[in-house]
Amino acid sequence: MTAGQALRTGLKMAARNPWMVWLFFAANLLLAAAVAAPMHAAITDYLGKSSAGHDLVSGFNAAFLSEFQLLNAGFLKGFSIAIVYAAIVFLVLNTALSAGAFEVFYRGTGATAHAFGRGMGRYAARFLRLAAVASFLYFIVFWFFNHLAAHFVDVPFETGVREVWPFYLNWLRWALFFLCVIAVNALVDYAKADLVADDHASVLAALGHAAGFMLRNLGRVFATYLSLALLSGLAIFAYAAFARFFPQHSPLTIFAWFLVAQAMLWLRWLLRLAQWAAATALYGRVPLPEPVTAPS
Repeated sequence: MTAGQALRTGLKMAARNPWMVWLFFAANLLLAAAVAAPMHAAITDYLGKSSAGHDLVSGFNAAFLSEFQLLNAGFLKGFSIAIVYAAIVFLVLNTALSAGAFEVFYRGTGATAHAFGRGMGRYAARFLRLAAVASFLYFIVFWFFNHLAAHFVDVPFETGVREVWPFYLNWLRWALFFLCVIAVNALVDYAKADLVADDHASVLAALGHAAGFMLRNLGRVFATYLSLALLSGLAIFAYAAFARFFPQHSPLTIFAWFLVAQAMLWLRWLLRLAQWAAATALYGRVPLPEPVTAPS
């Protein structure tokens, strides 16, 4: 299968299962709303029915933000800790849900919510172990490029006046950093595909198989991954442009901005699911038939 075929297959499979996109979107939106609720309550209690609330609709107020931070320092400290815990919950939730998505993509046409639930029950624990290993890999990448490589780039030139070499070397460091992050992302996706396709109990074995597959098909893997990443980047750029230039001077326009933001988030989940479907298709294992329950 070529990269173009894998890309088209991934987009078709994700579009064929919009209910999964809605499931990921709704689960993450509800969790985000639960995290944001305390902040909304704190701001509402602080503003009350004062005119400052109407002023904030039409623009940002630095004086209000400074005063709010000073008077609610304890709440903001606790809220920041809650965000950290929420991020962990987000990771666990999406990892568990992805187990169901990979099972649906692996089974192919005819797979439904039953396959999704079976995949979560069968592979969620393995995917969570894979996420733990992946976190260590991400730590190595971030530590190497943001600490060790940055030290070796800056130290030799810290006493000089010429900045051209540090400038270009830092650009090279950042380019390699993002390339390695993309490689780890792809490695985790193909390891998930291997766990489902070969029903591995060992996460390390799946990572080894996925690494071997990526090395043998490096061009196709990166072409598929970067194509979908580019589409996601275009969606983010469109959202940023809309947020920058669309007026937000009334409750109605803010509501319209909110709806557009949610549409872009839905599209982002569609492309993420397409990424997983493309990885499953490119990995190329022949799917097992969907189990059929004999009539009683």
